[in-house]
Amino acid sequence: MDKYKFLLIHAIVLFLISCAPSKKVLTDLNFDYFISKINHRKDYIKTISAKGNITVDSPEFSNSANLRVNFKKPDTLFIRIEAIFGISFGEIKIYGDKFELIDRFNDRVINGNVNEYIRRYLSFEITFDEIIDILLASPRIGEVEDFEATDDGFLVNAREKNKLMVLKFDYEGELRDLTFAYDDGYKIFEVEYSRYDKFGEITLPRVVKIYDEFRRGVYLNFSEIKVNNER
Repeated sequence: MDKYKFLLIHAIVLFLISCAPSKKVLTDLNFDYFISKINHRKDYIKTISAKGNITVDSPEFSNSANLRVNFKKPDTLFIRIEAIFGISFGEIKIYGDKFELIDRFNDRVINGNVNEYIRRYLSFEITFDEIIDILLASPRIGEVEDFEATDDGFLVNAREKNKLMVLKFDYEGELRDLTFAYDDGYKIFEVEYSRYDKFGEITLPRVVKIYDEFRRGVYLNFSEIKVNNER
């Protein structure tokens, strides 16, 4: 009788274990799938048109506006920022390495070189192409140092140029968080991605939040996205 009790208890334990959610193990196959998903997203996108809103949030001020974006590879970008009723605050036009900023609020036009302007106002080295890749949740991943499973997904540590990258994926292979830091651990900025939707062969986040260590941030929330002129 004791033998049968033991077998019954053993069977119940196995049943409960099989029904419980298991923590996934990150294998080379999983890792390759995540990287290929990012690379496919980058290669698949030829054009994007999107509408939504942008919010700038900092201790000094916070403000929101409507946003229209048109992007065409390899290097053409148009951004229009509007108030209610479609009144334009300004536009940014980028063609190749040149940009034109039309500031309608202050009635002025600024022209210059894109990457020189970025280097002047940001305290770290990053190019216009890299910024676009980050916004599209397809960052350039440099040398991978290690990767591991976490409670809610997978984590990848990599190095790109002189910066450390920490990428957090969920179990579906979607990039949820991207952090750039220096070797001493000083955070440069962090990006959060959410509300992924399917667009043709790829997925894209509708919400992108970018902020620094002081939680000063820019939040993009897209209500409409069209990829490669698909309807």
